Amino acid sequence: MSKVVGLLKAYLWKRPNDRKQINEPRSSPKSSLSLWKPVLEKERTQEVPSYRLIHPIKVEVEHTSVETNPVKGILETEIQQVEQTRVETNSVKAMKTGIQKVEQNSGADSVKGKKLTTKRGTKPPLNFLAILNDANKLIDASSPDELCDKLYAGVFLEENKLKYYVDKKLNKNCFVVFARKLSISWAGSPTYWKWTKEKDTRIWDSYPPSREDIEVAELQEVCWLHIEGQIQTIDLSPGTEYEVVFVVKITGKGNMRHYSMTLEIILPSSKSLKRNESLNEKPIEEWFGIQAGEFLMSPENVGEITFKLGEYSSDWKTGLVVKCAIIRPKNY
Repeated sequence: MSKVVGLLKAYLWKRPNDRKQINEPRSSPKSSLSLWKPVLEKERTQEVPSYRLIHPIKVEVEHTSVETNPVKGILETEIQQVEQTRVETNSVKAMKTGIQKVEQNSGADSVKGKKLTTKRGTKPPLNFLAILNDANKLIDASSPDELCDKLYAGVFLEENKLKYYVDKKLNKNCFVVFARKLSISWAGSPTYWKWTKEKDTRIWDSYPPSREDIEVAELQEVCWLHIEGQIQTIDLSPGTEYEVVFVVKITGKGNMRHYSMTLEIILPSSKSLKRNESLNEKPIEEWFGIQAGEFLMSPENVGEITFKLGEYSSDWKTGLVVKCAIIRPKNY
């Protein structure tokens, strides 16, 4: 054993390099990070100032501050549009709610109305009770026969400014908008218009006279002749062709026969229908009708309808008496 150890020592002393490697610990090779560290330090030292430049940030801030007012204006406009849309949405919801209430009330009144008119051969529209809620006088509905007679004769609403009646032959709802409920330009001045009272007499065979006092407007003199009215169509008979007719009279001392009237109706969809009609051959001192327009009572036409009559030349006009506008079935 001692002999083997001696030979080993002799061998090691003959290889000094190997001995150094054995006696000294081996140093670990340099890592890739340590090799790149000087380069990274140099790059970081050179690039740090560029990353800390203030000018690009200032430019961006200045640009943003310049654009603040236009952006603010756009946002305010969008907010106003959103608020307007919200208001319109609420209005539409309110309208739908109102229509639903009317339909519910009409439905309840229809059941009651059906019971009241089952004993009658001719039945008036079943929503008449909802309309009679606005009658000037309390209507006794205990007798079906008397009730139907009153509906056929007509019931005054809104202090004799509006009249509701049922056409006995066609069994359809009809309305009369008297002059006091119409919008007449300059009607408040006695210089231009004179208000008088007349009996509600028969206009034509299908019109039921009531003999009640109503107000009519007699034209003294105007250049701008403009008359218009509105009515809600919810109480008209569904699926019926209606027409709007102005009822007027020409006095013997007037000059209205020299003119042609401009007539128009505006439907709930904002659709406008216009026509012209000459007064040249119209009778004197007699009531007659001038059709403003016609429409179908369909779901699309539920809402407010506006009807107009006018003559807008610079001539002074005189001698026209306005009684009412009637909304009635077309096939009278």
